[in-house]
Amino acid sequence: MARKQEFYKGARKKRNYAIIPFVIVLGLLTVTVVLFYSMQKYAVISKDGVDVVLPGMQREETTVDSEGHVVKVFEPVSTELVFDEPDYSRITAAAGKNVGSMKAIFVGTDELNRDMLLKYESRLNDGNALVLEMKPRSGQLMWKSDSDLARDYGIGSSSDLGDDMTPMINELREAASLRGRDIYLAAQISCCVDELLASRSSSFALRTDYGANYRDDTGTWLDPYNADLRNYVVQLTRELFDMGFDEVILADLMHPTAIREDDEEPVVFQYSREMSTTPNPVTAVCGFAVYVSNELQDRGRNQALSVYVDSAPALVRNDPYSGQNAVLFLKMYDRIYYRTDRYVYSYNLADVEGNVEIGNAQDRFVPVVINYIPHENSSWVLIDTETDMKTYGQEEE
Repeated sequence: MARKQEFYKGARKKRNYAIIPFVIVLGLLTVTVVLFYSMQKYAVISKDGVDVVLPGMQREETTVDSEGHVVKVFEPVSTELVFDEPDYSRITAAAGKNVGSMKAIFVGTDELNRDMLLKYESRLNDGNALVLEMKPRSGQLMWKSDSDLARDYGIGSSSDLGDDMTPMINELREAASLRGRDIYLAAQISCCVDELLASRSSSFALRTDYGANYRDDTGTWLDPYNADLRNYVVQLTRELFDMGFDEVILADLMHPTAIREDDEEPVVFQYSREMSTTPNPVTAVCGFAVYVSNELQDRGRNQALSVYVDSAPALVRNDPYSGQNAVLFLKMYDRIYYRTDRYVYSYNLADVEGNVEIGNAQDRFVPVVINYIPHENSSWVLIDTETDMKTYGQEEE
């Protein structure tokens, strides 16, 4: 007889063993991800690939010096520093806030005497300003300067006014006041063309690959990369402001374009300083312009700082030949001057208008014209002479 069971045995549940491999795989993936991100700081990149070197696992050798000290010798690592060219596009516009119209007569160095200045002041029927050439391309200063280079190289005044420039400025203002008007006075100085300084110290000159000072029909050129030259221009500008000038205009702030007559190849220039990037006209001239503008940011509120542009392409973009860029200049300089003529100055203004962020384009763009007054523009400079335009550096496009 079969034995009866006293208790009922419940049905056994089946175990799902298939989930175990899934959990193991998920755990391995988690560990892998954690290790990947935590070990990145120990990655060593070399020309042979990428290695992971944990602390204490660096390959090193030891040697003993002459005094018995243990010296660790690590594997040499090749490094290379790469310098990018300056990015001037990040500069924000700050100039031109207090600029009004300027209608001026240009007075060259050969006419810088009391009688001629008073004569030009009396002729300002349609104008309100005079532009005085205080430093021509010869490099001879029209006043007694206390700047470092002027003292070191004996670059003094050769004009009849000499030390009396400040009294002359006051006399011009008084003469204008008697006529019931104000007079605006601007001083023009040549920056990168200077016969005198280049002849007295070749360290400032722009040199050819043969080592000779570079000169052309414009004159003898100076190196725009030279730091002392940049400071010289800053010091001269400060002195002119202190004399009482309302505005200083930087002329010849550009780089020469040179083609050899024998083989039509560009001249290779030598500069006065070592550079981390390849030198070129744009970084030379724009760097010069930025430096001078930054150094003179503390000038008086009503003192304007301006610059010439010498090529049509530079009115709208970087000119790789002259190194100029009116788009950049208009951000830092109150006015830009451009030697032009009666037929095309309106087109030049149109090129500039879109780049004027502060103020009025007709006030800030100044056409410099021979024997013609551009009445349609609110600012202009009249060169009242029969001298050919090329004398003043204008090259036909």
